[in-house]
Amino acid sequence: MAAFEEGHEKKGGRQKGVRNKNTEMKDKLRDFVIDNFEDFCTSYGKLTAKEKCRIYMKAVEFVVPKVSAIKFEESKDANSALELLKIAAKYKDEK
Repeated sequence: MAAFEEGHEKKGGRQKGVRNKNTEMKDKLRDFVIDNFEDFCTSYGKLTAKEKCRIYMKAVEFVVPKVSAIKFEESKDANSALELLKIAAKYKDEK
């Protein structure tokens, strides 16, 4: 396969200006959620506390970013919590 050359004619693929199907689906789902929000709230009010908690926890995943664990490669050499904090600060500064 030939490498990309500047100025070549585009062949195949999506035409310029045509929206991505994935984007269209996201827009439709967003509109559905907005249009049915009041129905959702009514139904949510009828759920048990356990069901409400489960739904709430699922919904939070779409609003609050997940926190990832920090990997401490040097932690095996650390002897105290203070040393671990110093390693964490050093790791944070490097990023």
